[in-house]
Amino acid sequence: MIESYQINQLREAGHEVEIWYLGNLFGVSNNVVLNAPAIQEYLVMVSSFEILKERVNRLEKNSVLFSMLGLLYYYPILYRVIKSREDLIWIGRITKKLPASKTKRQNPLNAMLGSVLFYKLYRPYSNLILYVSQKVIRKYGNIAGIKAYQPDYLMVTNVKQVPPHYPKEKVIVTHADDYNVHLLNRETAVDASLQNAIVFLDQMIYFHPDFRKLGESMTDVDTYYHKLNQALDRLSERYSKPVVIAGHPEAEKQPGYAKRFKGKHFVIGKSVSLVRHAYLVVSHYSTAVNFAAIYNKPLLLLTTNNFETFEKVKRPIQVLSKALNVTVINIDKDDSQTVPLDLNPNYKLYRNNYIKSDDTPEELSYPYAVNYVLSRIESDQVKAK
Repeated sequence: MIESYQINQLREAGHEVEIWYLGNLFGVSNNVVLNAPAIQEYLVMVSSFEILKERVNRLEKNSVLFSMLGLLYYYPILYRVIKSREDLIWIGRITKKLPASKTKRQNPLNAMLGSVLFYKLYRPYSNLILYVSQKVIRKYGNIAGIKAYQPDYLMVTNVKQVPPHYPKEKVIVTHADDYNVHLLNRETAVDASLQNAIVFLDQMIYFHPDFRKLGESMTDVDTYYHKLNQALDRLSERYSKPVVIAGHPEAEKQPGYAKRFKGKHFVIGKSVSLVRHAYLVVSHYSTAVNFAAIYNKPLLLLTTNNFETFEKVKRPIQVLSKALNVTVINIDKDDSQTVPLDLNPNYKLYRNNYIKSDDTPEELSYPYAVNYVLSRIESDQVKAK
């Protein structure tokens, strides 16, 4: 979270920074990290609309607010409150991600009802009225010349993400957060013994809380790790390279978890650097494979017969392999010999669509966006004189 928002860099540029937690306004999510010391320093718990209005009124002129665009679309009541001050600058963000599940045509009314219930858009009921009205205006407003609520600026990773009727001069093209993480960790080094290795990006299948919620059976745990280690050992032998496990941060909460990768280096907190210095990157479908694309590293994806019954695991592997045009190895089979020794990935299209366009600046996206909008304001003021 801290890396995504580049808080330190914003402060070094002379800006004050706050993180507003709005979940309590709608009762949507309790899955948010609020106890990290770095976050505590900036965290503002907004537990009522009265507190939100007070906070908005206390902001200095030309203060910049960032949010995902969906927050504005789902909770237009926030737009009404924040834009009660016309001098505030709201930057909405769109991030393009690969679809995690099969897309099915759904009745629009059922889809809207599902969103209302899932996101509790009726809290308060005035938001529900605004949500429905804004949805109608976005679909039919152009006919009547009515504009829906929209942010002052739109920050995207690719111009293809911009809605057709959004003003192009208000678009800020930057890059995905993973590229920001790359920029922030360019100087982070790893031990020479961990370089030029086969790096496995571990997702703690069967142990991470996110996977437990999927309803996976725990009966095949030992078999899974046994076959996984066998597959990694075969790759190590084929390429004559050691295997390094880029451990998931949650592994620290599982005593003895690293022992499941007997005979292999297990490193937590250095995934970016490990990938940057890797000979080959291996994973199931970890989002960290974006770093393989950033550093143009060869990539292999792993699957197992046990995933066949779990759509939410099987499907992302299929989608990612297709998007990246990479080979998938089944750990239940000895098919490592079918993988070519000379791997030459071509991630250009994927990088442009999901990570960074060729013409975007080599700058952290949030400081860049703040400088962009403040420069626009200053330029407009000069022209007005």
